Amino acid sequence: MKKGDKKGSHVEIIISFIIFVVFVIFLLAIIGPSISTQKSKKNIFESIEKEIISKTSADMTIITVNLASGGGNCVALDNLLDDLNIGENIIVKDSSGNNLVSTLNGDSLQINRLSTEDRFFKIYYSGEFWDLGTGAGCSSRSYEVGLVKTDKYIFQSKFMDLLDRDYETLKKEMKMSEGVEFGYGIVLSNGTIIERNTEDVSTNIYIRETPIEYVDPYGNVLEGYLRTKIW
Repeated sequence: MKKGDKKGSHVEIIISFIIFVVFVIFLLAIIGPSISTQKSKKNIFESIEKEIISKTSADMTIITVNLASGGGNCVALDNLLDDLNIGENIIVKDSSGNNLVSTLNGDSLQINRLSTEDRFFKIYYSGEFWDLGTGAGCSSRSYEVGLVKTDKYIFQSKFMDLLDRDYETLKKEMKMSEGVEFGYGIVLSNGTIIERNTEDVSTNIYIRETPIEYVDPYGNVLEGYLRTKIW
């Protein structure tokens, strides 16, 4: 190979390298702002979700109880509320997940079971549930408390309350950046979407749905989605 050919090949390599570098810089100039925008949107969504989850969550205690055999359909668990240090906001379910009619008589929890063979129950306690009414006439049965577990859950009832909040006040509480507007809602397990529609349809709207578990008014823990929007 001649010396001139070698020199020419070196020049071609340098030119190719320069073209490659310029091309990479060009791509970064185009893609860079888009990546930055995506990260910014992700951070905003995560901030909104964190605030909404915090405002719609509450403790729920789940207690399992086994009854002694015998007794009629209506049984009384004496001193249960005092022994477990829980209030009157209670939902009772049987082993099949059926909600049972229950009442209070002093510190006794009275359960109207569907069958005298039912001996295993789950008691759900949360301040988000309605107080039980009063009743009388059930026979007392001995019982054994099993698992007692308290966790935080998103409650459908608290979410409905949040939807009624004043938007501007809520925005200040959530410390949203200037120029950022947002919307929020919940997608229930049956597909129903409940949300507040405050978005400006003249702008680009970004929507994100994040899987969640929530508690409905009957104490059922269901799967749904937290639906947030920014524009």
